[in-house]
Amino acid sequence: MMEPAPGEYNASELASEDIISTMPENVITHILDRLPIQYAVRTAILSRNWRFKWTLLSHVVFDKKFSEHLARLGGENWYDERNMNRILLHLKGSITKFDLYIPNDKKLDAKDINHWVMFLSRKGIEEFNLKNMNLEPLKLSSHLFSCVKLECLMLRNCSLYPAPTFRGFPNLLSLDLYQVAFENGNFGDFIVQSPLLEFLKVSNCDSIGKVKMAEIAKLKNLKWLSFPLCMLDNIAITGSLIIRLVGHFSKLQELYLDLRMCRFLGESGAAKSVCTSFRCLSTLILYPIDFGSDIKLLFAFEMIWSSPELQTLKITR
Repeated sequence: MMEPAPGEYNASELASEDIISTMPENVITHILDRLPIQYAVRTAILSRNWRFKWTLLSHVVFDKKFSEHLARLGGENWYDERNMNRILLHLKGSITKFDLYIPNDKKLDAKDINHWVMFLSRKGIEEFNLKNMNLEPLKLSSHLFSCVKLECLMLRNCSLYPAPTFRGFPNLLSLDLYQVAFENGNFGDFIVQSPLLEFLKVSNCDSIGKVKMAEIAKLKNLKWLSFPLCMLDNIAITGSLIIRLVGHFSKLQELYLDLRMCRFLGESGAAKSVCTSFRCLSTLILYPIDFGSDIKLLFAFEMIWSSPELQTLKITR
């Protein structure tokens, strides 16, 4: 029998060496977390040793791609809460990331979702993303506010009920809200109690309530801001007022200002005298700007003049 040359191995020797299975559990978790969840679960069929490796998952991603995968498989209950329950309840350790996409042709039971939120609040969740594509908002229970380790929160088409005892998300860095309503709560109080925020995006949130300038100005760590000015709790909106507000964010790098439904008032020369420089601002998006309005055009020019490091500028009508 011919001996293998140096550096070569027999197939039987390769088969007997399961390098991945002998890796530490945290390394296996990192590998599984990078797979679509349906493939991570399928690793159970690889071998007896891999039967329960998938239960080490710390990222649970039921996203749009997962929804489309199940739709291709067909069946009446292709997006079944029971199967998703089974996956969650089998996981062993911490769950640091949870993504849920609810397609517009499927309505998941709100009770199930809120049970998942309660379960995740005990699992050290750090990133929570929920996209509800149905017309009817999803009512999230107050269990979400027990997830004190949250660093990233993204919600679409939901209504929230902050608990009276809620004292903020002390670790929250990123907040992205689209079509979100606050019931029996104050959005201004909510963001003030998240002092580490670096990323804040608010859009199409007509039911979220007004925000005082003094509240949003406390977010000193903001680096990325997208905000509709009509949400400001001010009777008179002026260009100098907004420039003073933006001046509070010394670390701001990207700014997207939504001027829809916002009426700018004129001001005297003394009142509009503002000496502010946005030293870190590299991206500025203003929309919409009425080119027939001298007040709004002057505001746009003043924002540009105050941004010496600007690299990207977009102004739309």
